[in-house]
Amino acid sequence: MARPSQQVDLGSTLQTEQATAYEQANVHAVYDVIANHFSSTRYKPWPLIPQFLQSLATGSVGADLGCGNGKYLHLRSALGPQPDASIVTLGSDRCEPLINDAQHNFPEHGEKHTQEVAVADALCSQLRSAALDYAISIATIHHFSTSKRRMRAVQELIRVIKPVKHGQYSNDDLGEGSGRFLIFVWAYEQRGGGRRKFDSVLADSENTQDVLVPWVMTSQHTNQRDTEEVHQRCAFPN
Repeated sequence: MARPSQQVDLGSTLQTEQATAYEQANVHAVYDVIANHFSSTRYKPWPLIPQFLQSLATGSVGADLGCGNGKYLHLRSALGPQPDASIVTLGSDRCEPLINDAQHNFPEHGEKHTQEVAVADALCSQLRSAALDYAISIATIHHFSTSKRRMRAVQELIRVIKPVKHGQYSNDDLGEGSGRFLIFVWAYEQRGGGRRKFDSVLADSENTQDVLVPWVMTSQHTNQRDTEEVHQRCAFPN
């Protein structure tokens, strides 16, 4: 059974400097510790992401900001040996151990092929403006501790992709060609048999959806017999 998340109240006055320090302590430092265990559990793509990548035109170049261990980078990647290889997805993440995994994340081909990856912040990717055909952000933006910083993360995705003509896509159209991005975040309301029940944890709160989500490392991953470590990651489900 999943351990329950813990509610936290950051308040509405968290300033930029405080937000940066809070994320360093409760996101970046935590992922640096749990990276190896976390990466070992992240290998199965969520279905809609491959569907989106399959819709891209041959020769498209894009980016995954917050790519983690790079489990989406190899899909259709022209850097690898796949028969449908026809796009390139650049990867970036703040966690260096995860980026090290992402660099060689070609299932069944190991270190024979390498990805184009870099350690970078999703708020400031250092990629050129309007240079990419697409961008994705999967389970990343909910780690930013203020709504302003979450909006900046979305703006960074918009900044790096090529603009499209007004009215080119309808609201219900996945579209084709360049100028598109895809975002996935944790939802406040968890459907079905999901392990996380944020809405029940936060049922008594009217003002905050901020939680610390536990990550449990057993003795298999801590090198200490019959022990386990629990690391709390901050998350802000929408």
